Amino acid sequence: MSTSKELLALLIPSTVVETLLVMATGITMERPATIFLWASSMNLALMFIWNIFIWPFLFNPLRHLPTVHGPLIGAKVFLRHPRGKIAVDWLRTIPNEGLIHFREVLNMSFLVATNHRALMDVLHTNSYDFVKPPGGRAFLARGLGYGLILSEGDAHRAQRKAVTPAFTIKNIRSMYPLMWSKTQLFITQLENAIKLDPAPGEKSGQAGFIEIGGWANRLTLDIIGPAAIGRDFQSLENENDPISQNYTAILKPSADLLLLFAFSLILPQWLVKSIPCKANIVLPRKVGYLRTVFHDILHEKRKQLASEKNQDKNIEGDILGTMMRGGEFTDDELVDQMLTILAAGHETTAGALTWCCYHLSIEPHIQDKLRQEIRETIPSPDASVSWQDLEAMPYLNGVCQEVLRLYPTVPMTGREAIRETTIAGKKIPKGTTVALCPQAVNRSYEFWGENADQFLPERWIDTDPETGKQSPNKHGGASTNFAQITFLHGPRACIGKDFAKAEFRCAVAGLFAN
Repeated sequence: MSTSKELLALLIPSTVVETLLVMATGITMERPATIFLWASSMNLALMFIWNIFIWPFLFNPLRHLPTVHGPLIGAKVFLRHPRGKIAVDWLRTIPNEGLIHFREVLNMSFLVATNHRALMDVLHTNSYDFVKPPGGRAFLARGLGYGLILSEGDAHRAQRKAVTPAFTIKNIRSMYPLMWSKTQLFITQLENAIKLDPAPGEKSGQAGFIEIGGWANRLTLDIIGPAAIGRDFQSLENENDPISQNYTAILKPSADLLLLFAFSLILPQWLVKSIPCKANIVLPRKVGYLRTVFHDILHEKRKQLASEKNQDKNIEGDILGTMMRGGEFTDDELVDQMLTILAAGHETTAGALTWCCYHLSIEPHIQDKLRQEIRETIPSPDASVSWQDLEAMPYLNGVCQEVLRLYPTVPMTGREAIRETTIAGKKIPKGTTVALCPQAVNRSYEFWGENADQFLPERWIDTDPETGKQSPNKHGGASTNFAQITFLHGPRACIGKDFAKAEFRCAVAGLFAN
């Protein structure tokens, strides 16, 4: 079956041929333009009937899959808040063998991957048969550039190969001192903020109100800055830091941005950019500022690398230096990588820390238990803290894993088949969109049992039956490693997942020990 785009591409040449044939037969004396217009109208009508009424119900190989019926299902799945909640219900109520099918506008087929085999096929076995939907990808690139997250095919392979050396476990563990020192500064700034805005009836400095999301963003930006590009933005000490403010403007969800994203899925990007709305004015200005700053940083980095006396580990130890030495990238491509890595590297962990604060506030007994473990391991925040200390705390790691499982930063994403392929043994036509839903998979009863919705750090703790000693595990008791897809899996998995986990671990330990 040809996709609608391919049929449209054939429309004009086929109509021209039909027009010439009609003229050659002499069955009508109408002008060629009139014949062409009538032929075009007839072809469009036939294509509409085929795509809307015949193909979906009589020939589409997906028509026999468990199907959800109703109007605007796709909009509800991808856009309704909280995103992914509908898919959570589907996984629990619709019997399936790895795929759930629904139709969107014009009866276009969409799939939701639900089990181990389906997820493995999309994310690992046939991962390069799928790309991010072009419209959504083009819109996201306006803010993130075509860096590692949005690149596809050979470009993605080359970029990932160049970046991978910066994300080894050894490199990440060497960054714990940076992460811990920034966390301590973060706590100091929170204490100062409480003094300025104490809670009613409380003495200054004892209790107060803090909007943790903004502070979390500034903390993680001050960690990823030195780690990624060798630049400390010092946004914790400067609430008016322009880098932080510009990223906030780009990444903060708004009605305008959601509207533009939705339009990007069905309209060409040049038309989306012409829609009169605030986001179309603000986005180019904010991204333009960041690109200018990053080009300046790149220029400085090139001078450092060219200077023999400065060619030390600090220069190539950050991600930008590693890429400059390990891959042949243009300046614009490197700036795209900087936009991507700084956005993903601070927004993901900041969101997780915010959700952690929320959840531990509604389950204070978990907070108390966590604090006890941290204080036993790290009696004083001024003490030297090693990666061994942080990675060995079972309950800390369990809390962090449960936050990442239950509150994934990206609750829903999509992939489009660029060629005919298979998922869970089913033939998938080219052009089919597959929804990947961490929000649903991470709460699947099939993977996690009936208590999938419960926040249980103990899932991630193994206890030695002989000694009673506890240690962290990496599976959470789930039946497959595809049970948690917060960072996805396979060649397109988040390359910075171990960095994000280390950063998150440091922030939680520092904050909740206090």
